[in-house]
Amino acid sequence: MTTTSESVFSIELQACFNELKKHSLSYKLGSGQQTVGGDEVENPLDKQFSIILSKIDEIFDKTPKESEEYLKILSMKASIIYEKAKILLSESLLVPSKKNLEEALELIKYFWNDPKVAFLYMRIVNHLTYVLSRLGELEQAEELLLKAIEEGDKCSPEVFSTDDLFLNTKKNPSVCLSKLSRLTLNNMHMLSWIYAKLGETSKNIKMQHDILQKQFDFGESDVIRWAESCYRLAGMFITEKDWENTRYHLAAAESVLNPLEVSLAPNPEIYAVQADLARSWVFYGLQLFNYSRSPAIINPDIESSSTDILLENKPTKDAEKPLLTFQGMQIEIPVVPTSRIENLQQAKILFSVIHKWVKRARLYYTLRDFPLQYVNLCLDLSELYRFVSLFEEDIESQYAVQKKRYDTLETLSNILKEVRPNCYLAVNIELTKEIIEVQMEMMNLNLKRLHVPSPTAKVNSKEEVLVRKVNALKEVSGKLESLSSSLNSDINVEKIEIPEMNVDLDDKKTEKKGLED
Repeated sequence: MTTTSESVFSIELQACFNELKKHSLSYKLGSGQQTVGGDEVENPLDKQFSIILSKIDEIFDKTPKESEEYLKILSMKASIIYEKAKILLSESLLVPSKKNLEEALELIKYFWNDPKVAFLYMRIVNHLTYVLSRLGELEQAEELLLKAIEEGDKCSPEVFSTDDLFLNTKKNPSVCLSKLSRLTLNNMHMLSWIYAKLGETSKNIKMQHDILQKQFDFGESDVIRWAESCYRLAGMFITEKDWENTRYHLAAAESVLNPLEVSLAPNPEIYAVQADLARSWVFYGLQLFNYSRSPAIINPDIESSSTDILLENKPTKDAEKPLLTFQGMQIEIPVVPTSRIENLQQAKILFSVIHKWVKRARLYYTLRDFPLQYVNLCLDLSELYRFVSLFEEDIESQYAVQKKRYDTLETLSNILKEVRPNCYLAVNIELTKEIIEVQMEMMNLNLKRLHVPSPTAKVNSKEEVLVRKVNALKEVSGKLESLSSSLNSDINVEKIEIPEMNVDLDDKKTEKKGLED
């Protein structure tokens, strides 16, 4: 007799559910209907919700708590209220939607860690936290998501939809697994977003790393999209001065892209992503160089140009941060500095690695197809030369590096004039000022040479040397005035020759010339 009764109720619930689905396509909960006389009547969709909830309550009251059907009936009621909240949310009725979601969550709060209820709990939390975030209740949303994510990892939820509950549809295991992974990732993305809104940067970064780990475990994410997310996360590590994690995540992105690039049927999109990865490495190098300058001071005991900044005192060691790694991945970590650059050897190692990435980026960002990106890469290379010159200890080495920097900019300027004149007009002022800055640095280095004492200089040559120095200073002074006026003018600046300080320091008239590239 009980089985027959349950079968009747099941058929009635299916009929009510099908009727509810029909009305949900034709009506909205937020709009009422009026008769000809102006009297408001009950919303048909709301009426269907009331009917099916009444049927469920009727069955629920007759179902013992110890029975296997108890949790299913409870899940049915919570699912219907959840579906009602979703419709209200689609109509931007946030407060009523929140009320219904909280009611659904209250129904299953004592069974949220049961595998038969856990998936529904995660779905309700996903929508409720979205509504709470829209209403500005971020702390409550954070608490709910943390609980849902942590407990979701401890059990293996049974995946089902509202249709599965009422219509007993056959479930596809692979589809169920995909639904579970997407829901888990959605909750994690939501929590990451909430951390960002709350200003919890470190928690946000950690959660984004965990998202990448989950995507790798589930195999849900496209490899190219995964690599993009990975090197973008590396950019967030740079803002936190976490160089070791930055290097690791850039290497992780490279490790998944390289096999695709060398495959038999490569995706053209890979080349664009590889180029962006290369630019991320360049950004890493520039930021680490810039970070290394922060404790630097000018050492007055060494004659150098105004940019010869040396690390006189060894800076305090960077605070160590935990390395976030990806489980199950084989990643080859490149030999790249991950702390303050303290000497010339470290600077050269970093420059060598980043210079290779500049060249890789320019394979894709060519002057023909991406002129502005190509120009920016050349300017980045110029900046790398400038940073390396800061760690050179003698004038000749500084001059050699600045000469390479000058040649890079001058070559770029000449190519743009001939090949991409429109692009040249767009970057002319910035490029010209950069060239002038290098020229002034090189002139300054030449002036420093005049003051370097020569051990072979004789007494009888002092007057001659003094005259030559005065003449050289006059020439440089004129050039500096020309440069100054050029910097303050809005017209195109022509190439200005760099004067060499050829001063005879002994009776053999030995010339001390600038280093050639």
